[in-house]
Amino acid sequence: MTIPTPVPTTPPAIPLTPELRAAYQDLYNKLETAIENTTDGGALAALNASQTEVDNVLTKDAMYRLNANTALYDALLQQIDSANDGLQALQTQIEAISSGVSTFGEILSAINKVLTLVSAA
Repeated sequence: MTIPTPVPTTPPAIPLTPELRAAYQDLYNKLETAIENTTDGGALAALNASQTEVDNVLTKDAMYRLNANTALYDALLQQIDSANDGLQALQTQIEAISSGVSTFGEILSAINKVLTLVSAA
């Protein structure tokens, strides 16, 4: 029985969709089972070649996903570093302001003391 093979009209999405990736994985598993159960040398060679090709698709898809995730990870890490640099600058500014506030608080306290003593005299 011959099963008609559909001819793709557009390239598949990359990375592979979960459904297509699962189909490749299922094909890989079926090829593995056939390899384990065949004794025909010609069939074995063809099955091994096909399984290698399918494995390469799965491997390259995984590598693509990893690289895409690595790119996102790197972008996120850059964003975190940039945000932390900004936060450190803000922290330095706040520390400078707060030390000034402390000094101003001491000056106000001293002025209050002088004014209190002057009005009591």
